Amino acid sequence: MFSAKYASLDKQIREILENVEAPSEERVKGILEERKTERLRLSGVAELLKAGNDKTFDLLRDFMIDNFRKSEGNKLRNISPVYLSSYCVDTCGYCQFSANRKDTQRTRLSLSQLEEEVSAVIEEGNHVIEFTLATDPEFTPQKLVEYIAKTKELLGDREGSGILLCSDHLTQEAYRELKSAGLWGMVQWDETLDRTKYMKWHGQSPRKRHFEERMDNHDRAMSEGLEVATGVLFGLAEFRYDVLMQIAKARHLEEEYGRKPFVFGTPRIKPIGGRVLHPKHETNDRRYETALMVYKIAEPEIARWLQTRETPELNFKNILDGDVYTYRCGEVKPGGYKVNKKAVDSCKGGQFGVNELERRSFESMLRDTGFSVNYAWIKRPTQ
Repeated sequence: MFSAKYASLDKQIREILENVEAPSEERVKGILEERKTERLRLSGVAELLKAGNDKTFDLLRDFMIDNFRKSEGNKLRNISPVYLSSYCVDTCGYCQFSANRKDTQRTRLSLSQLEEEVSAVIEEGNHVIEFTLATDPEFTPQKLVEYIAKTKELLGDREGSGILLCSDHLTQEAYRELKSAGLWGMVQWDETLDRTKYMKWHGQSPRKRHFEERMDNHDRAMSEGLEVATGVLFGLAEFRYDVLMQIAKARHLEEEYGRKPFVFGTPRIKPIGGRVLHPKHETNDRRYETALMVYKIAEPEIARWLQTRETPELNFKNILDGDVYTYRCGEVKPGGYKVNKKAVDSCKGGQFGVNELERRSFESMLRDTGFSVNYAWIKRPTQ
């Protein structure tokens, strides 16, 4: 379990960050050259995260374009989130679904409503679906089994289709049952793995306050054969620490289970309910884009997940061949696909502000950038 390694990794990363210096142009070139023949050490990754001036930043940008964008045939993979519930017992200050938000419109999809939502997503041509829900005690593993089984039935035998789950942390036994029902992967953003900062934001939450138990959620899922997505919520803690710890965690998972997470999530804290948040560790665009690039340089086999928290302009500037991109997420609320099929800038009752696109506009913008998108990309081992 990752928690067994956490203390030593935390100490190592803090020592690296305490001593790291901003690299020169020549040093950045040297690190990028080293990366061609061997995996970057965390100390080298930390140096790249300090490449903050225009010239070193541009070196990273040029490296990304040269190495991870093809002259033609670039492809993205789409995931369509379907929100199941906005009821929550936790009290995260950055989330509109927090139990403390008394003005939030709460919804919990019934099985028949789920069928309507999933059918709307499939009708649009999207065949990789992510269930997303707040910490809602009514959604037990047994209930999730029903919802997964129903969605699997609706997807039928469509090649490349699959179901993912982003929920409260679960037991190994629960993941075993969910996989048997048809679940392909588990999504969890660790928020931050800086324990002090994590407890500042989540210490009063009934479920999310369990730092170690949540930290090991990826281990439990992978041990049952599920694929996983990992990542942090940028803005809760120092971004360099979070990127280094996520890379360390991805490497731990590969050592333990013989495979890596398939994607790094890239969410940033965004306005909620019309309120703009200004966290102490706010991650501006330059830092955010640096983090995106360094993830790929350090772990090239792991995609990045670009999504509607960011503007299409920022996303399209950073997309690379093989990345995951969500262009629409049902207005980040249960029932969002059936309620309104038009693109929106923000939503009432949604989890946070979004920049959604209609499929036609999305595909047109992709073509202009030299990309296409795969809506059914999940590969399963042959029996």
